[in-house]
Amino acid sequence: MNKKQYILYSVLAVTLGLGTVPIGTIQAEGAASPPVGGTKANALTANNNHAEAIYKAALPLLSSSNKLPEAIKYLNANMYAVGSYRATIMTLKLENLHKAALPAWESKFSTSNVQRKLTAIYKAGASMKTLADATEDLTLRTLLKSASENGYKLETAEGTFFPVIDYEAYRKYKLYVTDDISAYLSIMATESDLPSSKDNGLVIGWTDVAARALSQEQFILNYPKSNRISAVKSLYSTYVNNTFYGQNNTPLFHYDNLEMDLEAQKAYSSILTKNKDNSPFLQKLDGFMKLMKDKDYKLTDEVEQYRKTELPL
Repeated sequence: MNKKQYILYSVLAVTLGLGTVPIGTIQAEGAASPPVGGTKANALTANNNHAEAIYKAALPLLSSSNKLPEAIKYLNANMYAVGSYRATIMTLKLENLHKAALPAWESKFSTSNVQRKLTAIYKAGASMKTLADATEDLTLRTLLKSASENGYKLETAEGTFFPVIDYEAYRKYKLYVTDDISAYLSIMATESDLPSSKDNGLVIGWTDVAARALSQEQFILNYPKSNRISAVKSLYSTYVNNTFYGQNNTPLFHYDNLEMDLEAQKAYSSILTKNKDNSPFLQKLDGFMKLMKDKDYKLTDEVEQYRKTELPL
């Protein structure tokens, strides 16, 4: 990306409240070598003008959550043609809209009437569209179809149904955005596909808990200036706590005998055997497991002190 393009991206990002994506992560068309000759130059100018026109047409659609269905359709059809820095802004603006509109959608689903009707038709893994087709209640059908068209999916926990952002649908943008945002979308889609916890307990294995923490740590190390670094850091903190503490309904140490969960022992030992990367997370896990072996895998005062010092909640 040349200086002019980077300045354009930075100005747009600040104007749109997105922050600045580091220049090292932005790869514009033709960045390897500028075209020489009138024909190539004219073609590049035409392509750039076309990309800019598509981008500008997207901005009004990305200005209000009321236009989310239109914005999603437009981005799906045109994201390939705008270049990585414009595609990144468009993607982040879409996510911002999804986040901003989510509380209103949660409120719509939270009524006792909607909850009762969903209980009668809910099937694990079913999409909102599938559930909409399964009900004869026109009001509920309209709500489910509208939520789906706006880019949300249905989740349930503790007997309650609620909408969440369908990050799986963002995967299609990974080819067009900057490297850091592509990695971010992968992380968020994994969370969307299979949340790590429900009902105050882990619903994924200890191996997956540690693997997700490693993936998030890698993002933090690779893209320290990414626009979404804060979101990934927050997620990483959660997974570090899950790794070394578990959750109330799936504690790392059993409440009755204070022994470390056997599956966690196997999972962490296997990860340390297979991964030789010099990552801060693995270093702490290695130190923790050496201490656990020395303490016969029981929660002792020394183990508790290690967690408080090295891995405070």
